[in-house]
Amino acid sequence: MRTTEPTRGRRRAGLRGRPRRAVAAVAVTSAAAMLGAVGPLATPAGAVQGPLPGNLASWSTVAGTDGRVYMADEQGRARQWHGGNHKTTDPDTLTDDLLTAAADRGMDHIRLAVFWDALEPTQGAYDTAYLDKIEAALDRAAAHGLMVIIDMHQDVYGPAFGSRGVPTWATRTDGVPFTPHEVWLQNYLEPAVQNAFEHLYEDADLRQAQIDAWLAIVNRVRNHAAVLGYDLLNEPFGKIRPGEDFFQAAARVEREQLTPMYQRLTDAISAVDPVHWVLFEPPNLASLGIPTSLGAVNGPHVAIYPHMYDAAIESATYTPGGVIQYDPAFFSKWANAIGTYTKAHPVPLLVGEWGIASPDTPGMDAFVLDSLATLDKVGSGWSVFNWCKGGGYCPVDAAGNDRPAIGQIFQPYARAIAGAPTSSTWAPSTRTLTVVYRDGAATGPTDIFVPESRAYPAGFVVETSDGPGAFTQAFDAPSGVLHVTVPKTGGDHAICVKPTGAPPGCAVPQATPTTTSTTVPTAVAVPAFTG
Repeated sequence: MRTTEPTRGRRRAGLRGRPRRAVAAVAVTSAAAMLGAVGPLATPAGAVQGPLPGNLASWSTVAGTDGRVYMADEQGRARQWHGGNHKTTDPDTLTDDLLTAAADRGMDHIRLAVFWDALEPTQGAYDTAYLDKIEAALDRAAAHGLMVIIDMHQDVYGPAFGSRGVPTWATRTDGVPFTPHEVWLQNYLEPAVQNAFEHLYEDADLRQAQIDAWLAIVNRVRNHAAVLGYDLLNEPFGKIRPGEDFFQAAARVEREQLTPMYQRLTDAISAVDPVHWVLFEPPNLASLGIPTSLGAVNGPHVAIYPHMYDAAIESATYTPGGVIQYDPAFFSKWANAIGTYTKAHPVPLLVGEWGIASPDTPGMDAFVLDSLATLDKVGSGWSVFNWCKGGGYCPVDAAGNDRPAIGQIFQPYARAIAGAPTSSTWAPSTRTLTVVYRDGAATGPTDIFVPESRAYPAGFVVETSDGPGAFTQAFDAPSGVLHVTVPKTGGDHAICVKPTGAPPGCAVPQATPTTTSTTVPTAVAVPAFTG
């Protein structure tokens, strides 16, 4: 639920580049041989991080040794995703400049917001010029080797309530007036907004209109090489019925309205496009430590796509005089809450949004570090909010430099793991990436993105747990991708990437986890400060 970058109407650039979430606190919200250093060859500016993945029709899923489920490519390798959101009312703002910045930093996908009210401003009349813009954005992404997840975005339902999303003609309030709130997210508690969501979920004609709108997009882009998948509805909400409290209503909406809606849309999309992934979002209850009540959503390729925001930090950031109290316990609460879904329904989990509005504020280094550690332990990918240059949530400043704290996201990571993953861990203190996995049916190398100029300006070395001369490596400097192949032994392997001159050694941990663990490292304590 974020405003557009550039900001819309009354909000200035920078911190006000997205809506206030203050109401979140109110309602929701081996021993090994070292083969020698790879020379410090900087990735060229504007390099294409391709090629794009092969035929997604042959993709499936693979389980890690901890039970996590990953998207599996045509070689059966477990895929991990690092990308960014691009929140915009005009797809033309996903420029080559932004895409170059993303590709150079190892991003592999963009979550691109689209809006139903822009697609179908008049009922039954789809704006072909808007579809052209979406397709052109896909063309630009493909040219940079980036995939795209198309996100059907809404904020406070749509333009009837001063925002974007569901068209006015599909907004039914039962005649209840709408009073806007200064605290942006409180608008979702307005009865008129809640009535609109209720009708979207329950009225047969609006259900069909929502399906038709999605099919207008899918039929246009389903053969495009850049498409990874479709995010069905951004941050859904619902109605609190008489006799319910907020959490009772949320659980009912998830069980009885969102799950059927997601299944309707998945069925309709998969009937015409069984190749690309369908991603669905629970409301943001996990950010309060509350498990989702969503049921199973079935389809050829489906994944759950939650968001991760610390409600206390978000609230303090947008409350005048707010004091940020960073509690590392947030991450274990969030991880345990969201993990209940994937334990019950084993599907890939990617995080569709996470980030911070003030990365240069003291203490945010620890917050980002713990965020990344949690994301590595719980899911198989993420899309940081927001992919832009400037202030606010942008990871890159206006001059094109990595911003403080959030710049930690530009780290080495395994894009494709040739087996059942156990862990993929980046240790910033030693600048060591350790990828551990167990042999399976996957073929081909493990592919690792190495941001050499950022992580290893003096070069890097590759080691494995398989002994001297037992593996091969090839580093493609223009793409920044390292390919590592180890012999299949039927057992476990570790691959380590570390700075030139680092002490040798790369070993598989003594105990390989057999159950999902959501424990994350405790961060350094962060003192309170004024946001």
